Amino acid sequence: MSIEWHQMAGVVGTLLYIGSYFLIQLGKIDVPGYKYSFMNVAAASLVGISLLYEFNLASALIQISWILISFVGIFRLLLGYSRPRRRKGTRRRVYRRRSQDLVRTL
Repeated sequence: MSIEWHQMAGVVGTLLYIGSYFLIQLGKIDVPGYKYSFMNVAAASLVGISLLYEFNLASALIQISWILISFVGIFRLLLGYSRPRRRKGTRRRVYRRRSQDLVRTL
């Protein structure tokens, strides 16, 4: 069994998807950041290349969506809208207090 180059592109794209999500879970990258958006564009493009040879409409629609949504995030970062606006409130403080209480109990 030999792997064609377009299949390898799809596998690398899949590994980029998984790797970017794993890095988020480890706290190594932020979601509203360039790294995550560019990793998603690269991953979707690589999977898209493999779809040119073995087409699947559902997968193609997902890859196109990932690319478009990632570009929206990149343009928002370029324009300075990196984080969503928060209304005045204590939601962030409540989570911080809960995590501090959890650390104290440990």
